[in-house]
Amino acid sequence: MTAQDEALPQELFFRISGTGRPQPAIIKLVEKGIFHGEILDIGCGIADNAIYIKNHVENINLTAIDLVPKAIEVAREKAEKNNVNIQFEAVNMLDDLSTITTHTLKQHSYDIILDAAVFHMFSNDDRQIYVKNLEYLIKPNGLYIQICFSEKETREGGPRRITKADLNQLFSADHGWTIESIEDTVYELRPDGPIGTDGRAYLSLIRRNKNI
Repeated sequence: MTAQDEALPQELFFRISGTGRPQPAIIKLVEKGIFHGEILDIGCGIADNAIYIKNHVENINLTAIDLVPKAIEVAREKAEKNNVNIQFEAVNMLDDLSTITTHTLKQHSYDIILDAAVFHMFSNDDRQIYVKNLEYLIKPNGLYIQICFSEKETREGGPRRITKADLNQLFSADHGWTIESIEDTVYELRPDGPIGTDGRAYLSLIRRNKNI
C-alpha cells in the first residue's frame, strides 16, 4: 500500500503496535522538553512510548488510547510492572467523539497529542473524521505531534505514504492549524511487520491556533 486512498486492515494494528522500546524520535522529543501538561497518546499500542514519556517527564498527566482492546490490556499490564500511572482506554478515533459517551476524553483538554504511526492508517474520508476529533480534543495552542510514513519510503507493503502536500492541505491556517516543522525521521518497526524494520517517516509538529 502506498499513497492510494485505502485504509490499513484493522487486524494489522496489533501486529505493528510496538517494538518493546520507545521510538527514537520520542526519545529526542523528551530530551528537548517538548512534553508537558495533559498528554494524549493516540494509538498507544503496547505503550512503549507512553511508558517512556511518563518515566522521564515530571508533572504530567498521560492518557493513552488504542483501537484494539488487547493492546490496551497488554499496555496496562506493562505500565503496572513499570510502576507508572497512565490512564488507558480503548477508543475508536473514527467515532464522533463529540457525541458518543462511551469514552472519558474531554473537549479541548490536551496540551500535547501524540500520534506515532496512526494518521497514515486512514483513507481520505477517515482522516477527515480523525482530524475533526483532534480538533475536538486538543486545547487552543496545543501541539499535535505526528509520526507517519513518508513518500520517501519506497518499499512495498505497509500503510499509505503521506506527503508534505497532504499535511499542508489538512493542517492549513484556514483549518486553524500551523505546521511548525516537518522533518525526516525513522520509524522503527518489528522485523515481522509489513515492510521489515526502520521505515522512512516524517516527524511533524503542528500547532492548534490559540483563537479557535
